Amino acid sequence: MTDRPSINLLFLPLFAMLLIASRSAGALDAQTIFENSEQALFQIRVINRETGKKSSIGSGFIFDRPIRLATNYHVVSSFIEKPERYELRYLAADGREGPLRLIAVDAVHDLALVDADQNLGTPLAVGDPPPKGANLFAMGNPLDLGLTIAAGTNGGILGQTDESRILFSGSLNPGMSGGPTFDDQGVVVGINVSTARNDISFIVPTRFLQQLTLSEIPSPESLLEDIGRQVRDYQIAYLNRINSAPWTPTILRNMRLPGAISPTVRCWDASTKPKPEHLYRRYSISCENENDIYLTEKLEVGKIVYEHLLIETTQLEPLRFYRLYRTLNRSQFDSRADEDDVTRFRCDTQFVDANGLVLKTTLCARGYKNYPGLSDILFTAAMTGKKNVGFIFNLDMSGTDFETASKLIVRFLKEMRWQP
Repeated sequence: MTDRPSINLLFLPLFAMLLIASRSAGALDAQTIFENSEQALFQIRVINRETGKKSSIGSGFIFDRPIRLATNYHVVSSFIEKPERYELRYLAADGREGPLRLIAVDAVHDLALVDADQNLGTPLAVGDPPPKGANLFAMGNPLDLGLTIAAGTNGGILGQTDESRILFSGSLNPGMSGGPTFDDQGVVVGINVSTARNDISFIVPTRFLQQLTLSEIPSPESLLEDIGRQVRDYQIAYLNRINSAPWTPTILRNMRLPGAISPTVRCWDASTKPKPEHLYRRYSISCENENDIYLTEKLEVGKIVYEHLLIETTQLEPLRFYRLYRTLNRSQFDSRADEDDVTRFRCDTQFVDANGLVLKTTLCARGYKNYPGLSDILFTAAMTGKKNVGFIFNLDMSGTDFETASKLIVRFLKEMRWQP
């Protein structure tokens, strides 16, 4: 038998420390990453054809091939919506400029690819994001002030956004959208997409950008229809996953109700603080997802917002309580869409038996004129038959598939129960 060399376990921690030290020694600082990459970054401009002046700007970087730039969908959305009014152009750090043509879009993940008519340089290396807590560096053109770099850390994949966003602790300013986010080896691991507040920003993992290279070049005549189909297909898959998974219930007084129906949904107490002059108590739970999908400057879709509202009284007479109940049973869709964007709501009212609970329900829907297959849904249900207790359920869904949304509404009703 051959003797095996023995391993001194005391040396293993030392070996791990040396390995970490060697990796750290190879890490690049912000200045080096900036100097190595600045020639591959460009300002992407949306130009008004009538004035010849830029209407908006974003950032982009050479990706996949020398003539191609990667950027955000929302950077080029004005051109997509009104190509007769706008054109796309690039501006390099050395002053070169020229036209761009749209090659591919992924509206769901806010990505786009555009091509120039000449070689722009060497594509940047692309890889997967580093572990949570690792250093990240975002580059772009903030506020049209010139190319810059922002340092931060990887806050991890956000489950609340269906794992399509990475939390970035650095600050992304307007104009940096579409620029690259690097790891400490100078490899692009994400695309700058948006900022919230207090140095909280978000990037899109590069795997979605790599998938986009397999897309066909969109036809200008059917581009808006294709975008609508992308969003609709995503919404169908997203809602079907929610509908097929178990839901965790929540209790609101005597009602057993659906709580957060998905990891992408958060619920909060929204009850009003009781006051002595009030003759009733109002309890409320408000829930909302974080899956905002940008369509245009004024249209964001993909939202699911729902509220459970329960009121009780021992002091109001039945007629006054009914009037209060009727006043509260009103829902208005929160949207900036106008008659150029959507059709009018069409509504249907029915009485529904949900586990012995009689509900007066109203379902309203309207369609998107430029994005066939997408609808806004407004649903409300009010409990009937009880003198001093009222329950109202409101649900709003924007830019979704009507049939799939209807199945989700049925599931909501099946999950509701009155518990004496």
